Amino acid sequence: MSQITSHQDAERQTSEAVPNISSRPPADAPVETRPVTYVFTGGGTGGHVYPGLAIADEVRSRNPGVRIVYIGARGRMEASLVPKRGYPIHLVHARGLPSGRRVLALLGFAAYTGFGVFQSLFHLVRHRPRMIVATGGYASSPVLLAYWMLRTLRLAGACRCFVHEQNVVPGKVNRLAGRIADRIGVSFEASLRHFPAGKATWTGYPVRTEIGAVSGAEARSSLGLPSEAKVIFAFGASSGARSINRAVVDALPRLLSRQDIHVIHVIGQTRSPDYHAEADTLDRLERLDLTDEQRSRYLQSEYSHEIETLYAASDLVITRSSAGVITEIGICGIPSVLVPLPYAPGDHQAVNARTLESSGAASVVYESISMENGQTIGEVNGVRLARLALEILDDPARRDAMIRRARETFDRGGLDRIADQLDQISTDRPSDRVLSNGRPDEPDVAGSVFPPEHVFSAFSLVRRFTTDRDQTFIDSVGEDYLKYRVDGYLKSARWQIRNEGVKLVGLLGYRDRLPFILALLRDKTPAPRLQRLFGGDYRQVGFIRRNAVTTISQLGVYDTPVRATLLDLLSDPYYEVRSAAARGFAALAPETGDRDDEVLGGLRGLLRESSFEVRSAAILAMGKTGDGAVAEWLRPFYQDPNGKVRQAVIDALNDLVRRKMIDDLDGLREELDGILITSNHFDPDFPIKRTLNRLIDMIRRQQESP
Repeated sequence: MSQITSHQDAERQTSEAVPNISSRPPADAPVETRPVTYVFTGGGTGGHVYPGLAIADEVRSRNPGVRIVYIGARGRMEASLVPKRGYPIHLVHARGLPSGRRVLALLGFAAYTGFGVFQSLFHLVRHRPRMIVATGGYASSPVLLAYWMLRTLRLAGACRCFVHEQNVVPGKVNRLAGRIADRIGVSFEASLRHFPAGKATWTGYPVRTEIGAVSGAEARSSLGLPSEAKVIFAFGASSGARSINRAVVDALPRLLSRQDIHVIHVIGQTRSPDYHAEADTLDRLERLDLTDEQRSRYLQSEYSHEIETLYAASDLVITRSSAGVITEIGICGIPSVLVPLPYAPGDHQAVNARTLESSGAASVVYESISMENGQTIGEVNGVRLARLALEILDDPARRDAMIRRARETFDRGGLDRIADQLDQISTDRPSDRVLSNGRPDEPDVAGSVFPPEHVFSAFSLVRRFTTDRDQTFIDSVGEDYLKYRVDGYLKSARWQIRNEGVKLVGLLGYRDRLPFILALLRDKTPAPRLQRLFGGDYRQVGFIRRNAVTTISQLGVYDTPVRATLLDLLSDPYYEVRSAAARGFAALAPETGDRDDEVLGGLRGLLRESSFEVRSAAILAMGKTGDGAVAEWLRPFYQDPNGKVRQAVIDALNDLVRRKMIDDLDGLREELDGILITSNHFDPDFPIKRTLNRLIDMIRRQQESP
């Protein structure tokens, strides 16, 4: 306001001092105009930054006079990438929506993002952009919310907003942006159904012009690679991926045993308390028995600003399946092994990967889950990865088909189509590309690959498999993918979802997940303080531990680790877990004559419990695993006030007699008259009496047999 007032005062003073000169400039005098400004936003990861930069480059090439400003998240990748591209950047506060429902985390997110919104308001008012281009990621949320506020208050002026969605399934920010933006461009036609009708249009992915511009011979020459070599390029997107890095290193002995194989490995720049990419990779490399010649065919770096050269030199790419990566390798026509980032928003990387796999352009390997230092991490089997890579490289027909299908799936027209859209909406011209119903006019490939997402909810899957295994459904979605989804539930921050994942491991009989279930049961990490105030004990809550023991019983494995875990759980703080552990021994422990004194001692200790469920379970387990001495321990419970305990005593005696663990059958027969037989109804033939009669018949038959 003060600037406008000063300008008016200056004009007024000039007019008064020179009354004969018109205030209107001559027709041929140059008129200073404010340059048209485009604000770009999006980031957090390279998958959101690079599309924005590619669009910005195209806008600048078409309109050299346009001023481009970038707004990104403080401390993220765009802070370094954008200035290198020659664009000014403003950094605002932004962070991703926290997983789970922790109140403090949500309040912190709201406060942090709210401050970022006010920062974005300042920058938008200052630059007064004609266009906002958002490419997703949480870094764009403050700018989009600021634009919505200005538009709601009718202060946005002529500013328009264009959002580009790179993935088949939109992330949370772009779903919200779909209601705010004037137009949405999508990379896959299957994405149109996620946005309001009439707003969305298929544009394709904005591939950088340098991708595919380097020849293979030129690339190999610059990297010092033989022209006849078979080159594998492995990377985990811009920040790297622990699972891919470790699998590639584990695969090296098999890969590099072949003289024609060269491996390029970009490990990423991750340096967090949980994972340091460089240190972890070097540590694993040092443990390998590789010759100097083999090591010379392994090229490693943290990051590459010339990924187009690495693409051009490669015969096979092992990587994540973000939209940007799969589009770039598709444009280059490179066969790929895709390892989707687990549990990404909307599981979009798995959707991307499976869509390409269904078209024959890629193979997919899913991460499995494991526990390391109390943290749940993903892993990929290196031997399996090496075998798959060599199968593709050694099958020319398969490679040629993958190259052909990759090139047919993607095109380079995305940048032109997006720039056309920006020109149209900036001049308020109607688009001839927007579909009136917001849905694709061609078959929905992704929809044909996947059932609706609600089918894969943890609770729906538990209901589906509670009665039977439903092999038809498993075959339709793929066993590997179903395991991948179950692993996602096991890793969930919400204990309710983890609990369903534990159930599914047992219902589906996934014995290869048993080590993780045992690690989960050994996890004694305390629950958050607030949860402990309401009676919680460990992060893996009692319900999870109880169901994990049930899962172990369903898997039917009894070995040294299982025995040790069940034995430890006999002293668990939660009574239902102690009861489940006793039932686990009853279900799994071998019925041999060998006496396991440690297990029997733990079970005997449960007989002092006040909970009748725990006492009953312990008694039943002793009948399955004990010897004749157990009968002596059961006598005090012949007159127990609880009928279920007395029923358990009779069942345990049945098992001991059936296993021929009791020598003095006459003495036992006389003692049975001392067991209290009661019923809670008037039917004289009730379960406890029937069980006792069977026991008496069994004793008589054994006495009569020679």
